[in-house]
Parts: sequence; C-alpha cells; structure tokens
Amino acid sequence: MVETKLTAAAVYRGGCVVRRSGRVFLQKGTQTVRIGGLTAGIDESTLRLSVPAGVSGSNVQVEHPTHDEQREALKELTAKIAAVQSRIQSREKIAALWEANADFSQKESLSIDEMAAYLERLPERLEALNGEITALREEKAALDKELSEAKKKAALPYVTAELSTQEAGEYPLEISCREQQAFWNPVYEIHADSEKDSLDLRLRAKIFQRSGEDWNDVKLTLFSGNPSVSGTIPEMDPVHLRFYEPPVYKNRAAGGARLGGMMKAARADDMMLEECEATEEAPAMVMNAVYAGSGTASKGETMTEYALSGSWDIRDGQEIICDIKTDALPCRYHAVAVPKLSDEAYLAAEVATSLLEDLQDTPAAVYLKGAFAGSVVLEPDMTRENYDLSLGVDETVKVKREQKKKYTSNVLLKGQKKTEYEYEITVSSRKDREISVTVSDQLPISDEKTIVIEPLELSGAEREEEKGFLRWTFKLAPGETKTVRLAWTVAWPKDKRTEEV
Repeated sequence: MVETKLTAAAVYRGGCVVRRSGRVFLQKGTQTVRIGGLTAGIDESTLRLSVPAGVSGSNVQVEHPTHDEQREALKELTAKIAAVQSRIQSREKIAALWEANADFSQKESLSIDEMAAYLERLPERLEALNGEITALREEKAALDKELSEAKKKAALPYVTAELSTQEAGEYPLEISCREQQAFWNPVYEIHADSEKDSLDLRLRAKIFQRSGEDWNDVKLTLFSGNPSVSGTIPEMDPVHLRFYEPPVYKNRAAGGARLGGMMKAARADDMMLEECEATEEAPAMVMNAVYAGSGTASKGETMTEYALSGSWDIRDGQEIICDIKTDALPCRYHAVAVPKLSDEAYLAAEVATSLLEDLQDTPAAVYLKGAFAGSVVLEPDMTRENYDLSLGVDETVKVKREQKKKYTSNVLLKGQKKTEYEYEITVSSRKDREISVTVSDQLPISDEKTIVIEPLELSGAEREEEKGFLRWTFKLAPGETKTVRLAWTVAWPKDKRTEEV
C-alpha cells in the first residue's frame, strides 16, 4: 500500500477538493499499485490520479477493503493486545496467590520466623506486581486506542491503478478528489471612524473540516462559489393574467355577516391603508480563536479565489478563523433616517457600489474607533451607484415623524373622493460637530389612471417619481433641529375603494 499525505485543499462554501501526494517504487514494466490515504467522505466520481512523465497509468479504480482484508490488517495489533491482556491476568493471579498465602490458619507446619519473613516480603511483592499490572493496563489502553484508529483506517477506501514505466525507480504521484465534509463562510468586520473619510472592510474566513483526519501542514485555497449548487439554467413557465373573482361563500349567514363587516369597515374608512414593517434581527457575534494569516485574491471564470499564505493545521472537527484581506474604502459618513419605518437614525458610510462587487451577503461586525458596536447585514444592490453601509443606530440623532392632517372630502362635480395628507418630520442633532443627514420618505404610486396623486409640499426633496421615493439631504450644526413638511392628495372615483399594496 502506497501511503499518501494531504498537501493542499481547495475549500468552497460547500465541500472541498483535496490533493494528496505520495511516492511509489516501480519496477520496469506494468504493475498494479494500491494507493491509500483516502477518507470515507470522498466523491469517488471526482477522483483523479496524476503521475510524472515517464510513467503511464490506466484502470484507476476506487476499492473498498473486504472483511478479510480488514481482519488481516488488524491481525498483528490484535495479537499484541491479547498478549498484553494475558500478562495482566497472569500478574493478577500471582498477586491473588500472594495475598491468599498470607492466611496461615491451615499451615501449622510453618514456624513463626517463616510466617514473619513472608509477611515482611508481602507488601513489597504486591507493590511490584500492582506496578506491573498498572503499566500493562496503560500499555493495553494505548493499544486499544491504536486499534480503534486502525479499524477506521482499515475500513477506508483505497485506489488501485496499473502503472507502467520503462525504467525502475521511485516516482511521485498525486491524487485529487472532492470531499463533502469541509467548507468555509465569510466573516466581515467593518472598522470605521466618522471623523475620517474612509473605512476598513476586513474579510475573514471561518473554515471547518470534519473529514475524519487531521489536516497538518496543508496549503489552503478558498473559493467564493459552491459547486454543490445546481448550475442548470432555469426555464420560465408561461404567466397568465385573469380577472379577479371574489370568493363565493356557500354559508349565507356567515357570508352575510362577513360582507356586512367589510361594508362597515369601508364606510368607516374612506381609504384603507395597509402598512407592513419587516424587521430582521442580526445574529449575535461569536468569538473564536484567531489564527494569523492572509490571502491574495484573484478572479476566476465564475468565482473569486483566495490563496492563503503559509501552511495550515486544522484538526478533525475543528473550526478556525483566518484573515483574508483588508480593503480601505473611501466613503462619506452621514446619518440616515427612514422615519416612516423607524424612529431611529443610523450612522452610515456611503460607499461606491463598484468597490463592493466581491461582497458576500452576510452579517458583519461593526467596530467604531475600535469599540464593538454591533452587527449589520451587508446586502448591496449592485444596480445602484452608491450603497449606504449601515454602522448601527446613532443615538445622538433624534427623528420624529408626525401626521398633521388626514382629511377626506367629496368632489361633487368630478364624482370623486379626495384625501389630503400632511406629515412633519423633525431631525435634531446632539453631536459636538456638524453632520450630514439624509432623510427618506415616499409618496404612493398610482396603478390606475383614475387614482390621481398630487404633491402639495415636498420641502425641496429629491424625488424618484417612478418609485415614489423622496430624499432630503442637509447639514446639521451641533444642537441644531430641522423640520421638513410633506403633503399630498389622493383623488379617486367615489364608488371605488383603494388600498395600499
């Protein structure tokens, strides 16, 4: 059996490809070689054998040892354990005899001097025997552990191949194959200081392997993709549009009660508004042992490759963290508020989206001036020019959105109903320096020609008419408060009912 050693691993987000190296002595001509070192989790269909020039190979197969082969591999070790166990039992019997012979009640022929001499030797002899028994038990425990590992190894698959050469000698060989039991996940850290004009985006890798063997002195390369994910191009099914037909209730009493309730609700509210607020709790940061190291990134056809410097040791079942790279990104710090959805203001760093093209959607730990400030989720929209990278809630900026008016009236000549809305948004700063503030809100968008929306007051907001988004950008001096007003009307046929979706 030619033994191989794991020398390199290409780790993906799901699974890895390992490379094992070994050396084999070949006679001139063709011979069948058995190559070991594989683990139980390999994907046999991905196995590749590489040999140097001057050697040719064929009929490469993955074999699994039979029960007879496994017993033969363990034969010598099993015999050693049996021999040690026999010696333990022998010493235990001798110790038991020494203790039994100390009973002189049935031995009247012994003199007092002989009994005294025996009792004087007894402790020393028992101590020596117990010491031998203890040492033998420790030897057996070590052999039992070795046998347990040997059983696992004896059950592992191996490779058979026919190798041919015209010159006898020792030759190197390599085996590569895919394994399922290793993967990595990106871990991001944002190191920011709002008094500067840049931030550090640090990418780290959390690597885990449970292949059944320890990785020692292994060269690691990380890939951003996942070969386990299907690469099949999706196909669309036809989409049909039909007129909506309200459900018909067979139970007239129940249906009438339900319909009556709906009519009462419609009369009570001329305009039904439905607002949903989605919240996502950021996962808590888990601290792990930090291993020094860094990597160089390069672009592949479909994914990014990170080659880690140096060699790495990862025990079976161990999870480690290593550094990959740190990018200094130019940015603009500002306070961001979306008061329609949240009463909080957020410190954000506006970054050019083109600088984040390698970013994996993942939580990131935020450090402000070196202090841990919480976790955020990084999900940049690559279709936009800039991305606001959230750095957490800014408690020194207060935001309030207050409804000042909601009045519905009938427009008799046009057969319409009209509702007028007015909101007041107040932002105040408790910082000791001037800050930039960005406030976002929105106007509804009409999907019907007969629903007419007219802005009355936007307080100079930038308007994205297609989506209805509004944005105010301004400066706040220390202790300053600024108020903006937002007002609009919605008119629709009086025999209809509108809803927000």
